[in-house]
Amino acid sequence: MNSFIQDSAIDLSLNLQQHYAHLLVFPQCYDSFIPAPHLPISALLDFTNLPPFDHSLTVADLHRFFTSEHCVTNDVPADFLDRSLPPLSLSTQLLNTFSQAYHDGVKSVKDPRFLGNLPFWVVQYWHDLGCAIAAKERWSLARDWLSGQRENADTDLAAAIDEVFSSLRVLGWGTTLHGPAAALQVLDLAEFLSSTPMKGRFIDAMVNEISLRIPLNPQLCQTTIVEDLTFIKTLRFEEAGRGKRRRIANTQYGEYDAH
Repeated sequence: MNSFIQDSAIDLSLNLQQHYAHLLVFPQCYDSFIPAPHLPISALLDFTNLPPFDHSLTVADLHRFFTSEHCVTNDVPADFLDRSLPPLSLSTQLLNTFSQAYHDGVKSVKDPRFLGNLPFWVVQYWHDLGCAIAAKERWSLARDWLSGQRENADTDLAAAIDEVFSSLRVLGWGTTLHGPAAALQVLDLAEFLSSTPMKGRFIDAMVNEISLRIPLNPQLCQTTIVEDLTFIKTLRFEEAGRGKRRRIANTQYGEYDAH
């Protein structure tokens, strides 16, 4: 059984993964303990009965979570819902290695902190609930940051922040974004609402919005063009052609020119 960790890098075919997928489906009665993806972010922040992560398991050996012993029931212990969860990074690793682990002969899951074996679906449950917990943690930081910016904001900035707070009462924490920001995840927006340096994917989304608005303005159509360039450089200004051309560069995602 020890070989599954070393072999986890093997690319399993899609058919093989689908063959084991049904083993990870947890009973419907546990759905209610995981905030639904369409639940608004503000409601997720008010969700009070989410268990904490047990960060002492961050560096735990994956072998400890799988066993060759059969689990005699598809149910879990009475205190299961009250237990802290393995960190999301760990449950993601367990989920990614599950197919190979099962292929290598594991028969059940084991939480090394407790006695007894658990059914396979616990790995998926840990992961899905962990996603909601991690999202709540990051959005809590974003909300605190917004509140801090609101305190001394001028009228225009205060109005913009209030609009963001209104959006958090509508936007689902796990839904899909569309339009110019389609390449982003909803959780990326929590990172955007912070004092960290702006990353290229956010610039990409904003430039996409600009490129969509230009065709709607006849004057901009004559004076402005947005081009996706194939080379990477640092931020700079230069004189070119009939006026200034500003190059907005990003060391990871490419460069856009606004003429």
